[in-house]
Amino acid sequence: MIVFRNCAVLLVIASICSFIYGIGQLHVEVEPNACRMTYMFGEPMFARVRFSANKQYPNYGLYYYYEGVRQQSPLKSQMTGAPVIFVPGNAGSYKQVRSLASVALRKAREHYSTGIHLDYYTIDFDEELSAVYGGYMYHQQSFLKHCIRTILTLYRQPSPIVLIGHSMGGKLAQSVLTDAEISQHINAIISISTPLDQPVLNLDAHLGQFYVDTHTQLSRTRTASKPTNTTNVCQSLHQKQLSEERMASQELTPKLDNVLLISTGGGNRDLLVNAGLTSSQFNDLHAMTSAIPRVSLSCDHLSAVWCLQFMQVINRFLFSIAQRRSDATVIFSSNKQRNMQSALTHFVRRRPRQQGLVSLHSTSNWHEERHLVINKFFSNGVRTHYHELIGIQRQERLKKLAIEALNVEGDENWLFGCEAHKSNDTDSLICDKATPLTHLIQRLPNADTEPRSVAVLDLYNLRKTYQQWTHLLVRLPPGSQRTGYNLDIYDPKERIVDIRIPRWYAYGRRIAVNETLQGTLHYKLRIAEMVEPYQGLRVHVEPLQCLQPKYRITARLCVPWAAGFDRYQTLTSPDQKPGLYINVPTLMPKHYNTSLNPVILDLYLDPICRYRISYEYSYADALSRIVLQFYGWLPAHLVCVLLIVLRNQLDKFQQRGSFKSLKPYIGYLQYTSLYLVTGCRLLKKLILNVKLLPEPEPLDYSINVSIIIHCTAIGLSILAALGMWLALAFYGNVFYRLALRLTRLSPSSSNILLSIMTHLPITYGILTIGVALGAISGLGLLLAFIFYFLMLSNAYKDHLEDYLWQKAANLLHLASGTASDQRAESEQSPISAGNEDDDTQSQPAKQKKTKDQETESESESCVGLQNFPFHVTLLLMLLMLLLLNGPTTLAWLRSRRHGINLPDPSLFSNITVLASLSLLLQLRAPQKLRGYWILSLVLYFCAGCVLLYSQAAVYRLNYVIAGSFALLAGQQSLGCLLEKLLPKFLD
Repeated sequence: MIVFRNCAVLLVIASICSFIYGIGQLHVEVEPNACRMTYMFGEPMFARVRFSANKQYPNYGLYYYYEGVRQQSPLKSQMTGAPVIFVPGNAGSYKQVRSLASVALRKAREHYSTGIHLDYYTIDFDEELSAVYGGYMYHQQSFLKHCIRTILTLYRQPSPIVLIGHSMGGKLAQSVLTDAEISQHINAIISISTPLDQPVLNLDAHLGQFYVDTHTQLSRTRTASKPTNTTNVCQSLHQKQLSEERMASQELTPKLDNVLLISTGGGNRDLLVNAGLTSSQFNDLHAMTSAIPRVSLSCDHLSAVWCLQFMQVINRFLFSIAQRRSDATVIFSSNKQRNMQSALTHFVRRRPRQQGLVSLHSTSNWHEERHLVINKFFSNGVRTHYHELIGIQRQERLKKLAIEALNVEGDENWLFGCEAHKSNDTDSLICDKATPLTHLIQRLPNADTEPRSVAVLDLYNLRKTYQQWTHLLVRLPPGSQRTGYNLDIYDPKERIVDIRIPRWYAYGRRIAVNETLQGTLHYKLRIAEMVEPYQGLRVHVEPLQCLQPKYRITARLCVPWAAGFDRYQTLTSPDQKPGLYINVPTLMPKHYNTSLNPVILDLYLDPICRYRISYEYSYADALSRIVLQFYGWLPAHLVCVLLIVLRNQLDKFQQRGSFKSLKPYIGYLQYTSLYLVTGCRLLKKLILNVKLLPEPEPLDYSINVSIIIHCTAIGLSILAALGMWLALAFYGNVFYRLALRLTRLSPSSSNILLSIMTHLPITYGILTIGVALGAISGLGLLLAFIFYFLMLSNAYKDHLEDYLWQKAANLLHLASGTASDQRAESEQSPISAGNEDDDTQSQPAKQKKTKDQETESESESCVGLQNFPFHVTLLLMLLMLLLLNGPTTLAWLRSRRHGINLPDPSLFSNITVLASLSLLLQLRAPQKLRGYWILSLVLYFCAGCVLLYSQAAVYRLNYVIAGSFALLAGQQSLGCLLEKLLPKFLD
């Protein structure tokens, strides 16, 4: 047992250190911000659009964006552009639309002849914290619907609207589709870094209910796409979105499936909304900014609304689906298939359609290449088209061909398949007609330079499909800049490396490829058993020998079950930061076989170097991802630990006057709560099979994650208890002055009030419950915490003072008793025998009486407020409840100035806590009573419920804490009542 305890202590310390190290790593391996700023032509102007709903929502507003000169309100003239509404997110400003709208204005001016322009509107939500308080979401949703109806009236004919939502604004935009009247006027919705299917932190019941309502309604009216155990989006060159198959196999409903939903994520720079939350099962298309053509970088949560490269892509897409009508007004196209193809072109990859035969009239400058590997360059370009024929009739094992063209425009047809014959004039092989293979060419991001044009072809399939073809044709266009191509024909078995990583434990770097050949263009790494988002694999590509000092490697990561999460990264140095880290955005689907469908890493190498490719399990990346993705579990695990600590403290009463009675952190140095973590995983399987209890949260992650988070919670509970001890002992006066300032009471009044509450705690409950009902329950909790802290601080100081006085008196008594004995011995006065006998007879009785008194005094236990460990735990639970209700309290304080009444989702649970706490103080709890073993079992059950039902739904902790307080109050009340009514029976 001692060995196990020591191991548990080491595990807790290691978990805390790992969590802190993960926090530090969040900002280490992050790429620099490569976004360019967006600048305006003129002064940004916002014209207020006034309508009837402004009276109902005085703190909200609708604005029309323009630049340069003032103009009249849109209500006074008919608008002609295609309407776009920007919906800001959590604490977002309506002025964040400036970058989007300014780029649109510039594009409209540059293409004035087309007559296409956009009308940008933006909504002011008073920068409300909608991500942490769900009561805002219903208000904002209602106002957004009013805005849509108002904008429709500004146009001669109904014009479909595009909604662009950032952060929680994207969820608001999606939620309006649940209204059939509004959804028919929505053309497309673009969400930017939005948690679509589940919130980042589910802190209150209203926010959770908002997500549930939206999901329920969309499930009935829109087709959902979920990955299955056979999904593999990496099999084709370009990911085929699930919605394409859906559109091809069924008719679109007239209301919801005709709305194009596009979601985007920022990547590893976005530390607020991780990539896995930015996609939705109801989306038609998802893309990460690092994979979007002409963006190819990661955006943090705020820069996503001003990054020039990203804003240009969004506006190019909107202009591509806009059409000009005969009356000079502009609308968005209602053809979803056409809009979808345009979205794929701008957000995923440019996918030119396969073209037919083209005639090649030139008969000069034709050459044939027979080598397997070649790097051909023209430093000064070529004057006329350069033609290079590459034979496809190769050895049977040489099934793959990788080819790259340098400095060739993206729209240029430079790769063809053809049937060659000898020219009568030059006696060389030429092709009269050829079929372009542009649709097989990938445009790979290449840092700040032009994208790389690379094609990886299957020679076996080409020979089988086009039996008449004899050659591939590389046709370099004329120009003065350096041009050329790289060719690599190889056996695919030699270029595929299979990697299998463990779930957690792996040490050291392993070699995947010891040395590549000079001229190698492509390698594929297939990574199996990478199934959870926290896993991290680092791949090292080290140049061994290069012909030139500068090189570039493009890596493409594809996760087979996660469409739209392709990630590209360019490597130019072996010590580059961030390094090449491999991880998955979402949890693998159930029963998915990663051996058959592994994660794919394509390495497009620079042929000027020979490389060594190695890999290692990255603990730094794994720990940082655990912090980033699972920090929201900490409140649940912390409450679970406090409940277990409280359970251990129930029947532990320290002796009054002992040194242990001064330690309020007793019971926190425990590891038994770790048993509950493993037990709940077994209980979860039982619940899912028996189905007697509600289904637990679907958090099927590795137990390693739960252990790290739980051990971190144990460490936090210890630090919190020590901090509370120091605050009680040394900073009580500081909190007292703070309480005076908050309550605006005089010192005399506060002393009287504190004395009344200490001696008659039921008034404490009446006051705090009255504040909770009259204002907001969070304020009642704040007052309860302050008064509870002050009461406990005063009791601790009195107890400490009594302890010190008692020890001083004992020392003084010991010293004086020794001196008197010495004086008695020195005097040696004669004493009569009779008196001696009397003293001898009376002395044992006196000693016995003194010993009995001392024994009775020492056996007195610390009950009531003197049981400091018990009350410190209750105080920490009250503090936890106060923090959980902080967003609701802030929302209430902000809404007061506008006279808006917002719902309090935790009112009844908080009143239960306040009433129970006042009753516990009134009963001088805890008392030495019977039945603590029953309460211990119930607290165990509550702690288990926390781990099963409250890790993601954090707001449920309110009910668990309230239930725990109510159980304590009920047990103490019933126990005291039974002690008074049936004392003899209980004895």
